[in-house]
Amino acid sequence: MASIYRDIRAALETQLAAISGIPSISYENVSFDRANGTSYVETLFVPRSRRPAVRGTSPQQRYEGVYTVICYAPEGNGPGAADEIADKVLDAFDAATDVSYTNGDGDSFTVSIDYAERESGGLDTPFYYVPVNIGFYIYN
Repeated sequence: MASIYRDIRAALETQLAAISGIPSISYENVSFDRANGTSYVETLFVPRSRRPAVRGTSPQQRYEGVYTVICYAPEGNGPGAADEIADKVLDAFDAATDVSYTNGDGDSFTVSIDYAERESGGLDTPFYYVPVNIGFYIYN
């Protein structure tokens, strides 16, 4: 049986990769070369809590966390390019979206999106970036 965290991450990464026009994706702990002048996105998976959904013996668990997608565009051209990428991510992970996924063991489940919100942008020379935080939960 696969780890629920691995499955949640895979579901969210699959949803991100399916966005039309999304630039290259830098996944956690995978080699990635940032090419100057080329937009890309970087991901960060942050599990926050695992709690019983109800009281009693062997209750279903509710897992919550944040999936952060940091949208990078070359600096010096204004925020438009990074904003455009962030808007695509926000649309794909709109609140109340359900992300269905089937893992390699054939187990199907749904990750629910609680919220998606962007933060203010900043500089990471030679890039301008805009973070998008996606709150998720799943009952398992």
